[in-house]
Amino acid sequence: MGPRAVAAESFLEPKQKKKLAWWTHRLKEDPFAGDQIPKSRIPAGLATRSGFTTRLTNAWRFELPLAFRGIYTVQGHPATGVVVMILEILSHKEYDRLFRYR
Repeated sequence: MGPRAVAAESFLEPKQKKKLAWWTHRLKEDPFAGDQIPKSRIPAGLATRSGFTTRLTNAWRFELPLAFRGIYTVQGHPATGVVVMILEILSHKEYDRLFRYR
């Protein structure tokens, strides 16, 4: 998990933490289990605030209880193959603002 996701995790309620643990396990088995976010909707600032130096080429989302969303990316790594990084854990309202849905 990225630093922003780790920081947000400490504020989650127990049932949200349980579902996040479930998603973490699920993404280890199937990195593409979430819902893909269209490339045109991925904000350039998401990469910067997540510590990437280049724009993200893909982003995926998953749902948590109490209208929260997790955002992750799937990246290739020469030594380990595929790496899944959970970038953000946001309320639905924060998610909508970030992706300019409203």
